[in-house]
Amino acid sequence: MLENVLLSGYTRKTGKGIYKSQLDTETGELTEPEVYIESNGPTYIDVTNDLKLVAIKKTAGGGGIALYDISGDQPKFLDEDVSETNSPSFVKIDQSRNLVFSAYFHLSKVTIHQITDDNKLELLSTINFEGTGPRAEQDQSKPHYSVVTPDGKLIICDYGTDRISIYDIDDPTDPKLLNNYIAPAGYAPRHLVFHPTKPYIYVACELSSKVLVLKYDADDTRLTLVDEATVAKDEQKNTTAAIRITNDGKYLYVSTRGADTIAAFEINETGDRLKTLGSAKTNGNGPRDFELDPSEKFVLAANQDSDNLTLFKRNPNKGLLSVVKDNIGIPECVCVHFI
Repeated sequence: MLENVLLSGYTRKTGKGIYKSQLDTETGELTEPEVYIESNGPTYIDVTNDLKLVAIKKTAGGGGIALYDISGDQPKFLDEDVSETNSPSFVKIDQSRNLVFSAYFHLSKVTIHQITDDNKLELLSTINFEGTGPRAEQDQSKPHYSVVTPDGKLIICDYGTDRISIYDIDDPTDPKLLNNYIAPAGYAPRHLVFHPTKPYIYVACELSSKVLVLKYDADDTRLTLVDEATVAKDEQKNTTAAIRITNDGKYLYVSTRGADTIAAFEINETGDRLKTLGSAKTNGNGPRDFELDPSEKFVLAANQDSDNLTLFKRNPNKGLLSVVKDNIGIPECVCVHFI
């Protein structure tokens, strides 16, 4: 089966914006990425079920987000809000409410937009953060990730303050803080994923090269640490990046720059413990992002610093990864998104 994948990243050197490729899940062949949307600095993207694409956009004076319709033969620009003094680091769509969450790492805030019925981006609210952490990199609040929980709350990872915050967004024009979880000092929580059926969250911590397993109590939005695993040794030389979980909740994968690996973990039946399976080298530098294809037979990783993609075959019974191809050229790619 042919699966479409969008690839986006920086445009500081030779990158053009958003690229498109196809993966044949029967043969393991990936077509050469071609420019799909020329844009400045689309370092993260997300796509709605009806094929509206939201992309980060950088401008000469700042940045924000842009909206496209990609349901036709060619992408169509719809709207943008680039009114901020910097561009965000992450963008995510809430499919059920057509909300867009943008985490502004450098501006210490998260914005909430709505995609309106006439395909405009309407700013509904802004959540501002304060604080610092013990590491030099944590000189201010740096929200890096914002997404909805399975029960519809907004959860935010703040790299700068070692904090994970949960908000009630029943009224997205007026988010209400429900709870804060403080991670171990200097860990810098970056991204997270939810177990598909169990009340557990797995958090990739960038500066510690650790994964935290947190129990999520939906009744009072409390997070409790129940397990911790090492992604890569010598955390002073490594920065953990992306985290993914399989649809059956059995395996977890985490990328780390420096070590340039994707680590594989087995999740126990109750969801609260991780077993280290091993790590696969990406044969590239700086694996910022990766994603499992819809069949979960393959994993595609983007090596930002060596301008290449690495395609892995995934063993569904053991969870381990093996390289299929590692010389797929693409400039400055930091986001992988199958559609």
